This record gives sequence, structure tokens and C-alpha cells, in this order.
Amino acid sequence: MRPFRFRAAAALVMRRKQEDTARQQLAAAETARKRAEDQAQSAAQAVARAGDAAADACRGGAEGWRLDWHQSWIARKRLEADAGRRAAAISAEAAGRATAAVQLAYQRRRALERLRDRAWHRHKLEASRRELQAMNELATLRHHARPDDEQ
Repeated sequence: MRPFRFRAAAALVMRRKQEDTARQQLAAAETARKRAEDQAQSAAQAVARAGDAAADACRGGAEGWRLDWHQSWIARKRLEADAGRRAAAISAEAAGRATAAVQLAYQRRRALERLRDRAWHRHKLEASRRELQAMNELATLRHHARPDDEQ
């Protein structure tokens, strides 16, 4: 009997490469998501610090133009915080898509692996069946080849 050969072995190799690529993209997306969340949190903290600085200036009896400057500064920091939150949301969405891509690549690879395993199992069963058939034929030949006095 011929040795086992999985005809879709090249496709399985390709699926493994696709899964590896998807996992690398997921890692990059998760890193970008984490970075964006950290920046958004940092921007939110900057808004809080700007508000505290404005309150301190107000308590200290600062000039009107300085209070206006603090309000403008706070507004700019809020815009930066909003942009950071939007970037974090976009990064989280990209990470979600990357996770879905990894899951799909995993499912496709596993489907081919299950096909390979089933084919291997069928090959082993056929090999066992042929071996048993050959042994039965040999036993039959030996039985018929015995001299008549031994039978």
C-alpha cells in the first residue's frame, strides 16, 4: 500500500501561514489599542490638571486675560481628550476585527486538520484491512499446502 499523503497539505501550510499572519496583526492591533487607551487616559488626566490649574489661578486672584487663557487651554485639552477617546475606540474596533480574523483563520486551519486526521484514520483502517486480508490468504495457502495426512 502506498504511504499516506494528504492531498491538501499545501493548503494546510497556507492556512497555518494565514493564521500566523492574523495573529501577528492581532498583536499589533492590541498594542495600538493599548497605546491609544493610554494616550486617551493621559489626555483625560491633562484635562483634570488644567482644570485644577485654572481653579488655582482663580483662587489666586489672576488677571482676566489669564483666566481666559486657562479656559482656552482647558478647551484645547478637552479636544485632545475627545480625539484620544475616538482614537481609542477606533483602535478597539480594529482589534475586534483582528480578533475575528484570527478566529476565522483558526477555524479554517482546524477544518483542514480534521480532514487530514480523518484521511489518516481511513488510511490506517485500509492498511489494517489489507494486512488482515493478506494474513488470511497466507493462512489459507498454508492450510491447503499441508500434506493430506496432517489434515
